[in-house]
Amino acid sequence: MPETNLTPASLRTPTPSLLKTPLALGLLVALLAVLGTLHADLLTGSNVPFYRDIGTTQRPARELFEKLGSSSISPHLSFGQPYLGNPNFVLAYPFPKSPRFLGAHLVLHVAIALAGMTLVLLRFVRNAEAAVFGGAAWAFSGYVFSCTAFVNAITTVAWIPWVVLAVLAAPEAAGLRQWVLSLGGTAVTIALLVTAGEPALGVLGLGIAFISALFLDPERVRNRLAVFFGGGLLAALLTAPWLLAVLRSTTYSSRRLRGFSWTEFAAAGFHPGRLLETPFPFLFGDPSRLVSGGFWGFSVTQGNPPYLTSLHFGVLALVLAAVFVISPRRAEAKVWIGMAAAAFVASLTPWIPGASTVYGAFPFLHSLRYPIKAMLVVTFCLAVLSAFGADRLLMQDTLYRFRKRASWSLAFLALCFALLAVWARLRPEGVSRILRLSWDDSWVSRPSVVLDPVVQRFPAQAALVAGLLLFLSWSLRHSPANAPSRVALLVLAGLELSIATFRIIPRVPAEWYATPSPLVQRAASLGGRTFERTAKDIDAVRRGVFGKAPADSIASVTLAQILQGWAQSGAPHGILYAYDQDPDGSYSLLDRMARDMLLSRRWDQRLKWLRSAGVSGIIAHDVPEGLPGLELVIREDRVGIPTALYRVEGWLPGVRRVPAVFGSGSVTEAVRIFESEDFDPEFMAVVSGTPPAAVPGLGKDPEASAAIVEERPDSMIVKTAGSRPGLLHIARTYTPSVNATVNGQPAEVRLTNLHLTGVVVPAGTSTAVISFVP
Repeated sequence: MPETNLTPASLRTPTPSLLKTPLALGLLVALLAVLGTLHADLLTGSNVPFYRDIGTTQRPARELFEKLGSSSISPHLSFGQPYLGNPNFVLAYPFPKSPRFLGAHLVLHVAIALAGMTLVLLRFVRNAEAAVFGGAAWAFSGYVFSCTAFVNAITTVAWIPWVVLAVLAAPEAAGLRQWVLSLGGTAVTIALLVTAGEPALGVLGLGIAFISALFLDPERVRNRLAVFFGGGLLAALLTAPWLLAVLRSTTYSSRRLRGFSWTEFAAAGFHPGRLLETPFPFLFGDPSRLVSGGFWGFSVTQGNPPYLTSLHFGVLALVLAAVFVISPRRAEAKVWIGMAAAAFVASLTPWIPGASTVYGAFPFLHSLRYPIKAMLVVTFCLAVLSAFGADRLLMQDTLYRFRKRASWSLAFLALCFALLAVWARLRPEGVSRILRLSWDDSWVSRPSVVLDPVVQRFPAQAALVAGLLLFLSWSLRHSPANAPSRVALLVLAGLELSIATFRIIPRVPAEWYATPSPLVQRAASLGGRTFERTAKDIDAVRRGVFGKAPADSIASVTLAQILQGWAQSGAPHGILYAYDQDPDGSYSLLDRMARDMLLSRRWDQRLKWLRSAGVSGIIAHDVPEGLPGLELVIREDRVGIPTALYRVEGWLPGVRRVPAVFGSGSVTEAVRIFESEDFDPEFMAVVSGTPPAAVPGLGKDPEASAAIVEERPDSMIVKTAGSRPGLLHIARTYTPSVNATVNGQPAEVRLTNLHLTGVVVPAGTSTAVISFVP
C-alpha cells in the first residue's frame, strides 16, 4: 500500500461532528462522568481542596470576599495590601461565591478544558473519537491537574482551548453575522482568559492562538488574525475596569518595582528526569503524603518542592504523539511540533549557558519566573499530536509499512517493560538501590519509609505500561476502525489518566474551616494586629516530621494551619496580620523591605517595631523563654510544631498622634533613628526626607489624642486633637497614592517609620479623612 500524505487544506473537510457521532459523544460524557464521580466530594462542597496556593492563600482570600466585597485593599494583609486588583486573591468573575465550593470551581474548569480541547481537535482530525482522546490527554494531564493547586491557573488553562477555537473559527466569507459571532466569541473567551488572573499562562495561551492563526491555514490567515486582534481589542475594552484596577494595585508592588532575581526566576525549570513520571506516576513522591511516599525527588526540582505536582502525560498519549512525529505524515503537524520543541527548550532555561546573562540584560523579563510554565505549551501540543496519532495511525488504513515497523518497535518496548515489571516484582531491593542513588544521606527520614511505597507501585506501573504498549502495537497492525476498538482506546486512556487525578488534589473536610480555633479566637480578640511566625516546615523527608502529625497526609498540615493561624488563614475570623509573607512579590516594596529588616533582628529588637506598628499579639514557636514584654496567652500543640500566642505588653494603637517627628535621608538612617535608645515610638516618628515644617515640636503632648470614627478597607476617618501640630500615625501601608484631607482641606501625607502612613495635622481638634486606594 503506498505511503500517502494529507495537506492541511484537505483536512478542513469533512469536519466530524460529536452530535453525529454517538460513540464519541458517549465517550466524552463518560469521561465527564468519571471526573465528577472521582471528585464528587468537591462538587458537593463536603470536602475542599488544600494544596499550595489554593489552601494557604486563595481560599482565605475568597472567604474574605463576603466581608470586603469590591474593596481595592484588604486590611487583613500586612498593613493593607491590594485585594480586588490582585489575581492571586480574587478572580474577576466570582465563581463560586462561597469558598466551600472552590473544589467545584476546579472540577468544572477541568471539564471546560476537556470540552474545549475536544472541539478544537475536531477541526483537525477525521474521527471524533480521536478528538475526544486528545481532549482527555490535555484535560487529564499532570500539568493541567497540577494547576488545580492554583485557582487562577486552572481557570486560565481551562479557557485556552476556547480562545484557540474561537480564532480558528474565523469565517471564510465576509458575512456580517458570521463576523459578529466570531469576533464576539473571541472577545468573550479572551476576556475570560484574562480575568482568570494568571498572566504568564494567559500570555502563553494567547501565543498558541496567535501562532495557530498565523500558520495553520495560509488561505485564512488574514481573517483569523483580524478575529484574533479584533476580539482581543474588544476583550481589552470589556475587561478594562479590572485591568486598570490591577495596574493601579501593582504600581508600587515589589514585583513591578524590583522584579525577580535570576535565582527566583530560575527556581522552577523542567528537568528531563521528570519524563519518568509518565510511565511511573508519583515516582518522585505523592503530594497527599508527608513521609511514606512523600516527595523526595529534589534532584529533579532544583532542591525545591515541586511547583507542578505531576507532569504525567499519559503513556498512550505520549507514545502516539511520538510515533506520529516520526511518521511520514508529520508534515501536516509541523506547527505543533515546532511550538512543542520551542516551549520545551524554554522550559530548560535554567540549564542553558548564558541564559542568566540574557535575563539580566532585559529588565522587562524580571517580572516573570518559573520557566517550567512553558511546559503548558508542550502539554497542549502533545495533546494535539496524540489526537493526530490516534486519527492517522489507529483509525485510518494508511501508512501500512510504517505502522508495521512501529508496531514491532512498540512490541519490543512492551517486552522490555514487562521484563522490568517481573524484575521489580522479584527484586524490589534492586529498584530501591537504583532510587537511592538520588538520596541524600543528610536527610532525616529513613529511605525505606519514603521509597518503599514507590518501590511497591513500580512493578504494577511497569506492567501497565507494557499492556498499553501491547495494545498500541496490536492497534497499529490492525487499524481498529470498529467501534469496540475505539471504545477500548478511549477507556484505556481515560483510566490511565484518571488514576492519578485524585491524589493531585488533596482535600480536607470543609467543616474544619467553619469555627476558629481557640488560638485564632484569642488572637483576633486582642484588638491590634498579629505578627505570625509559626514554623511551617512540611519538608518531612529532608528535615523530619514537624511536631505532631496525627496522620501521614496533607490533613495534618491543614489542621496545623487552621489551629495555629498561619498567615491569612485566620483573616476570615478577624485577625489583622502584620509583616506577613507576600505572595509572588505583589505586596508593597516598602512593606517587603520592612519585613526583611524585621526578620533580621533578634526577638528583643523586634518588639519595639511591633509595639509601634500596633501589633498586639505574636503567634510563634521560637520566642525565647521569659522574654520581657510578652505575656503568654495560649499554647497550641495538638498538631504541627508546638506554638503559642503572646500578648505584646504596652503595644501602641496603630492610629495615634505623635508631636515629635524626625527626618531621614535613607532607609538605613531611618532604622538607626528608630532603634536608638532615646527614640520613643509612643510620641515620636521618623519620616522620609525633612521633617514637616508644621510639626517642629519635641516631647510629649498631654492633650494628644486620636480616635477612629469610621474605618473601611479603602479609607479611614479619624478624629484627633492636640495642643500643638502633630503627625497622625496610621498603621496602614504607605504608597504615594495615599491622600488625605484635614477639616476638608488637602493634607500632607508622609512615609512614616519606614513603610507606614503619616498625616500632618494642625493644633486643636480636627477630622482627617484618609484614602488608601491607589
